[in-house]
Amino acid sequence: MSEICLSVLSWNLHAMAWPLSKDPGGRMDRVSAKMRELSPDLALFQEVWFGSAVDRLTLALQPDWIPICIKRRSFGPKGGLLAFVRAAARWRARAAAEFHPFAASAPAWRVWEGDGLGGKGVLTVELERGEQRICAVNTHLQAKYRGIDYAEVRQAQLIELREIVSHSHPSLPAIVAGDLNTDSREPLYSLVAALGTDLTAEARELCTRGTTTDPLDGRPEWIDYIVAANADSWTVLANLEIIANQRADVPYSDHSGLFCTLSLTRRQ
Repeated sequence: MSEICLSVLSWNLHAMAWPLSKDPGGRMDRVSAKMRELSPDLALFQEVWFGSAVDRLTLALQPDWIPICIKRRSFGPKGGLLAFVRAAARWRARAAAEFHPFAASAPAWRVWEGDGLGGKGVLTVELERGEQRICAVNTHLQAKYRGIDYAEVRQAQLIELREIVSHSHPSLPAIVAGDLNTDSREPLYSLVAALGTDLTAEARELCTRGTTTDPLDGRPEWIDYIVAANADSWTVLANLEIIANQRADVPYSDHSGLFCTLSLTRRQ
């Protein structure tokens, strides 16, 4: 297992609102078409709250991608977290995926925000391809809102995330991806950096386009990440592409996607 090569797609699909969209099926269909174009080995989606969205994506991508999630009874995936593994890449789940709910959360009574009701957390799955093994980690943290940034909740969740990554599969390199709702200019970014190598950092330095756009002033905000964790004994090389999105449903979600091709080479 001297070298591991794979491509990863991470994308917040903002699927809580998609049934209310002017083109409800079109959003999932456009995402599926883009995914087929990019053909990632691993796709990690956030905010896929409803089973209907899972079904539409799965139907559009089968049999080439195999879905991984933990469903709530009579509802969508726990935490809104959904993963796909490309069958032709020969990665397979070594064991059942696990969902770890965050202990820290916004209050559920703030129903207009939704975070406290969403049951956010971390989806982990150990993947193997022959002798190669890696841990895939998909997550979505507490969002910020006007007048309340939930810094304490996000801090606690980032600490929980680090503990999960460190203890779930400590001997394996891990790809941690998702919507961390934390800007790189915030002090809390130190906890993101502590996870491992931030594979979005170079792209962030080279351009001003972020993965979300502030609805009031149009300012790009970098709050989505792909991080290589548990990789101290590995050399990590990565190339990141931003799948640009202008606004909700134009052309995809309210977030831009992140597509990363990477190699991990074990140091001698």
